[in-house]
Amino acid sequence: MIAKSQNARKSSRYREIATEIQREIRLGTYAVGDMLPIETELMAHFSASRQTVREALRLVSEQGLIVRRAGFGSVVIAAEPPVLFTHSVKSLTEWLRYSNETYREVVRSGDVTADRKLAAILKCELGKNWFLIEAMRRSDEFAAPLGWTEIYVLRKFAGVLERRDHGRTPVHEQIAKMFGQTIEYAQLEIFARAMPARLAKSLQVKAGSPALTMVRRYYGQKDELFEVTVTTHPEGRYTYSMDMQRSLRPRI
Repeated sequence: MIAKSQNARKSSRYREIATEIQREIRLGTYAVGDMLPIETELMAHFSASRQTVREALRLVSEQGLIVRRAGFGSVVIAAEPPVLFTHSVKSLTEWLRYSNETYREVVRSGDVTADRKLAAILKCELGKNWFLIEAMRRSDEFAAPLGWTEIYVLRKFAGVLERRDHGRTPVHEQIAKMFGQTIEYAQLEIFARAMPARLAKSLQVKAGSPALTMVRRYYGQKDELFEVTVTTHPEGRYTYSMDMQRSLRPRI
C-alpha cells in the first residue's frame, strides 16, 4: 500500500511540474525561441529527480510547446498548444451539446440573482434567481482546459449536480430525465471577446487575451427559459466545424 502511494505521488509530481512549465511559457516567462533551463537546474528548482523532470518535459513536448534536442536542451516553439479539439457538427442537436469526448469538471456552485449585466447575457428578467454551476471543460485531465462553463438552471433543477453522469451528460438532457422538462426551442449565440480577468488564471492565459464565448439558451413550455450555458474558450483551444449542404428543390 505504501509503495502504491509513493508511485502515485511520483506520477502526480511530474504532471505538476509539466503544468507549471506550461504556465510559465503561456505567461511569457519563456518566450518562443528561448531555451528552458537545463535538466539539472530544473531538478534543483523543483526539488525533483532527473527522471521526474524528464517525464515533465516529455509532457510539455507532447503539448507542442517545446522541442527537445539531445545535447542541446529544450527550445520553446509555441506559447500555446495547437488547437486541442475540433468539434464537427452536422445537425442542430450537435450544436446544442458538446462532444462526448469532452467532460465538465465542476469547480463550484451556488445561488445567484441576475443583475443588469447578467440579465443582458442570459436574456432574462432583472432579479431572476438561478442556480449556477461553474465547471472547467476538458478533453484530458492533464491537458490545458478547453474552456470555462457557467451553467444557469432554475433552482428547482439544482438536483442535476448530484447525478453520477453530471460531468459527462449535457445538463438539459439530465433535466429532461429527472424532471420531464423538454426543450421547445433553443438559441445559440457566438461572439468574440477579451478573456475576463476572473477566468484567465484558471484557463492558464492572460487577462484580455482573445476568447470565444458561446451562449446556449434552452426554453420549455410557455417560453420559459430554464437553462442557459455560457462557455468561454481561450484562443486556439476549441474549434467548431459545421457541414452544410445546399438543398435542391424539385422543379414544378
